[in-house]
Amino acid sequence: MKTVFSGVWQSKNTSLITKLNQLGQLAKSEFDIEISIEKMLVEEHYRQLVLSELFQLGHKKINHIIGWLNSVDKPKQSSYKKPSKNTMRLLAAPAVIISLGVLILLGIFSFYQPSILPVLTSKNATQQIRTALPVNSAKAITALTDNLLQVPAQIKPQEKTQVVFRLHGSNTIGEKLAPKLLEGFLQQQHINNFTWQTTNKPLERTLTYQQDGQNYAIELHAHGSSTAFTDLKSSKADIGMASRRIKTSEIKQLQQNLGDLNKVGNEHIIGLDGLAVIVNQNNAIKQLSSETLAKIFSGTISNWSQLGGPPLPIQLYARDQHSGTWDTFKNLVLKKYRKKLAKQAIRLESSSELSNLVSQNEGAIGFIGLNYVLHNKALAISATKDTTAIFPTRFTIGTEDYALSRRLYFYTPTSASDIVKNFAQFTISRQGQEIVAATGLISQNIKLEQAYPLKDAPVQYNQYTKNAKRLSLNFRFDYATKDLDNKGKRDLQRLVSFMEEHNGRRLVLMGFSDSIGAKLKNKDLSFKRAKSVEQALTSRGIPVLAVEAMGEALPIANNNTEAGRKRNRRVEVWLL
Repeated sequence: MKTVFSGVWQSKNTSLITKLNQLGQLAKSEFDIEISIEKMLVEEHYRQLVLSELFQLGHKKINHIIGWLNSVDKPKQSSYKKPSKNTMRLLAAPAVIISLGVLILLGIFSFYQPSILPVLTSKNATQQIRTALPVNSAKAITALTDNLLQVPAQIKPQEKTQVVFRLHGSNTIGEKLAPKLLEGFLQQQHINNFTWQTTNKPLERTLTYQQDGQNYAIELHAHGSSTAFTDLKSSKADIGMASRRIKTSEIKQLQQNLGDLNKVGNEHIIGLDGLAVIVNQNNAIKQLSSETLAKIFSGTISNWSQLGGPPLPIQLYARDQHSGTWDTFKNLVLKKYRKKLAKQAIRLESSSELSNLVSQNEGAIGFIGLNYVLHNKALAISATKDTTAIFPTRFTIGTEDYALSRRLYFYTPTSASDIVKNFAQFTISRQGQEIVAATGLISQNIKLEQAYPLKDAPVQYNQYTKNAKRLSLNFRFDYATKDLDNKGKRDLQRLVSFMEEHNGRRLVLMGFSDSIGAKLKNKDLSFKRAKSVEQALTSRGIPVLAVEAMGEALPIANNNTEAGRKRNRRVEVWLL
């Protein structure tokens, strides 16, 4: 078999077909990706898109095949004689005259008839130019002009592409979820003739489509959550994608021109994600506390034997500094214990690449979005030594009980266009949330889960586990208030729709608090918060059977941090 690709994309090229079949088998077996060999042969854009996407997965064998496909044979040198200087002068002068003649003719026609170019054929165009040349020169270039002057029968102005809007920010959102949401949004409007255009920058692409004869484009850049806000500020983006909530400093910087981005109309929680801590599948470790995790990633613990494992050095992998995944890990783990990331940690921009590297190294550990676990093992994480270690599952992330769960956001300016607002609304709708679930992230569509008695739970809590099921949402509140956060405000409508489909069932609301302050006061506050949810539901026609106050019981997070206390201030929803 040839060691270098000939560059001929045809079915009769046996070397090519062999390589494409190998590529298709690897893509299917390793990543469950279907490739059309026929389309690879005939559609250049499809071919470039497939090769670009597969290369980003970082698979060694796949990248070897892609390298072969890009190693095209250099053309063999022919044995012709180099023309003499006199011959070159003879050919060069008329060629220059021809070019000038064509430009002059087009300029004259454009001046007198700017909207309509004349129809020229190669024959009459050649004749016009020949009459302006000396006889000998005209004869010398007859063959040349016959071949070169291929003027189309009709020249149409090319339609300009209108950029509809631009999404910039999180790689966690932009790599898989955002493309699917954009496609679903267009399909909802009966637009199916869309195509993804890639560039030499793997985290930048453009979705192009046509509607009513006009070309449109949507720009997608996924360089990390912090770029969402810098690009919104510099007017390079219309929607910011973030896997963390906007910071107070960013709100202040953007408020004057874009509005208050932490308000419910501008902040859209498009889904949930668990920041999974992953190790190689052959690693025997099953769970870690967040404190131990901080010691590992700061380099204090540097060998698996220090945790009861084999004498193997720990290789650290972390997302790059622009990533919301990194920002979440830094705040939930490292900052909590006043630690800094070890200098020897390998920083990566791509979630897929990080996951792939961990799967190839038995001493590796990294953190990643839940849908990037792939061929690795996710560990159970406890917020403190006194709380239960919880595995990242769709339910524990949906309720935000998992210690490293997080929300995914779109941010839109108050003055955003209608199509931007329509797209943002689509993403949080039931249809949009189904797309979220299909990409491996956690949908906010409500699900039921069987609950079980817990050792340290109040008696009334364990009694409800016998007959009731828990819903996959919790309502959360700001400190010392009864005000729902932005997710809670959206979840109210989701719960109303859910109950309309479960007519005859009844709800139980259980309020919980953090541990700041006196126990009796906290129990009373947990009751008031649950009652505020009851009032919001009954005003929308949804009856509530019972409201229970659990106070400080069953903390799911560390009460020594504001982020942990906020997660403990919750109202659970149960269905009878």
